[in-house]
Amino acid sequence: MKKTILVLPLLALTACADEFSYPAQLDKQTQAAAQTAVTPVDQIALERGATVNGGNFQVLGAVKTSVGKPTAFHPAPTVAQAEQKLRIEAAKLGADAVINTEIGEIGVCPFSWGCRNASGTAVKLTN
Repeated sequence: MKKTILVLPLLALTACADEFSYPAQLDKQTQAAAQTAVTPVDQIALERGATVNGGNFQVLGAVKTSVGKPTAFHPAPTVAQAEQKLRIEAAKLGADAVINTEIGEIGVCPFSWGCRNASGTAVKLTN
């Protein structure tokens, strides 16, 4: 019974987990994603709207991520860092763009003194 009680909080934390990174990890993750990405990571378009390429795209899936600061003394993650992490996760799905992009404000999250969330829908452009 005691083992079950200890496991439940861990399951609760992992159930709401998304792809989380610290800013110092982004360069290495970009290089790793670039090895398999069809579109270069830095060329994946981020669109705030619900369409791109005149509506000629295939939806690959939802992308949700966070960038956090490791200690209270580190600077808060920037919008550019959250956008980069979103591109990395989209590249893993083979995306050319992300539509419905949302970049959040700094907030509290598990494993960080402050984080910035980013989300959207990864898409593959078609002709």
